[in-house]
Amino acid sequence: MRKPAAGFLPSLLKVLLLPLAPAAAQGSTQASTPGSPLSPTEYERFFALLTPTWKAETTCRLRATHGCRNPTLVQLDQYENHGLVPDGAVCSNLPYASWFESFCQFTQYRCSNHVYYAKRVLCSQPVSILSPNTLKEIEAPAEVLPTTMTSPISAHFTERQAFQPWPERLSNNV
Repeated sequence: MRKPAAGFLPSLLKVLLLPLAPAAAQGSTQASTPGSPLSPTEYERFFALLTPTWKAETTCRLRATHGCRNPTLVQLDQYENHGLVPDGAVCSNLPYASWFESFCQFTQYRCSNHVYYAKRVLCSQPVSILSPNTLKEIEAPAEVLPTTMTSPISAHFTERQAFQPWPERLSNNV
């Protein structure tokens, strides 16, 4: 079986999802704050764009291969968050995974666990209480700025290394 061209998935996603997104948002009568989760009605419209499941799976493949910073996915994530992808922790309607350190981590969790239609919700507690970095920030001296890390591995990579292909990353660390 032939492997699809590198640009196939982003092109397919744009054709399938993005032309429909502005039309779906026009019917919203509720005032929305940029960066806030969609309402239940808005999520119905949003998930309709990702139905049938193969559309959600295609989006996940794109996210797995290109990451959360892919321009097409940034547009999709902005649409899911009233135009602004939130910085920091977000909460979900999943009882066994109710919060995530970032919206990107939440979307990757949805994909890797095949819960494509899990919703982001407002957090019931302040985000600072949920963040594992809270204790670090409290204990850090005032003159030292705390750093935010999404995984212990990221401490070993510079920004430039994080976006290198795996073979280059491996040879840089040998």
